[in-house]
Amino acid sequence: MAALLFRPGPNLAPEAHRIARALLEDAARNRGGRVSSTADGTWRLVAAPPALDMARRALSAVLNGRDAALVTEALAVPPAPIETGTGLEAILSARPVIGLLEFRPILGFGPGGVPRPAGLRVLPSASAIASALGPAWAGEPWKSHAWGLVARRAPGLVPDTEGGLHLDLPPEALGEGAPGFLPVLPPRALACPPPVPFAVDGPGAAALALIDPARLPGAVLHLAHDPALHALPGEFWRQLGPGRVVLEGVADAAAAEWGLAQGIARFSGPWADRLLAVLRRRSG
Repeated sequence: MAALLFRPGPNLAPEAHRIARALLEDAARNRGGRVSSTADGTWRLVAAPPALDMARRALSAVLNGRDAALVTEALAVPPAPIETGTGLEAILSARPVIGLLEFRPILGFGPGGVPRPAGLRVLPSASAIASALGPAWAGEPWKSHAWGLVARRAPGLVPDTEGGLHLDLPPEALGEGAPGFLPVLPPRALACPPPVPFAVDGPGAAALALIDPARLPGAVLHLAHDPALHALPGEFWRQLGPGRVVLEGVADAAAAEWGLAQGIARFSGPWADRLLAVLRRRSG
């Protein structure tokens, strides 16, 4: 772990300051880090090096030489090293891998607005991994050392799913022609998109407000529902292609109705889970 310090200068525009803070908070929320501020206005993001590097690049693009300083520092007390190799392999071989996975059913709407199952996203369960292997494994170390191997076994563990399997993978674990699933890659993979169809986890609302939606690659975009998305104009969604979007974390009908009004037709989260449960009961 390390830390990225963001020190805004006295002449930094409030809008640039706000966007920079939102990027730090988004990195902490989605990459297992934590962010804090001090009395002198410095913001400090503590996270694994890959997450810090991604946050630094995003902040540099936003600031573009404006009045602020970005400083990376090592933590005073580094975490204990994580052992890999035969010990991890033994743990994984003795434990059902399916218990280390999180499943997010996807609800879709077909012709005439008929609800139907539209896929399943499978990703590592941070809480299950921390319980089984220890808290140090729950974040980037797991993704770097083990998740690629476990993810390759996931399609064989999950029954055939209407709408397909969306499987989270780090870019380095993606092989050409990966069969049986659509890989979901982190936003950093957009810097060098793979030659096979893929989905993207994000970007967050703050980053979306800064990009050209027509140039954002990916067959599917898994976007976390955030009220900040509502401020994006309708033209943004038309250029992005709402048919590519899976809106995640949808908690109620109001969020789903907003998504439908933008042309989004795939959802996951508590509201989608409830509707899918009703569909299963009716079909059973």
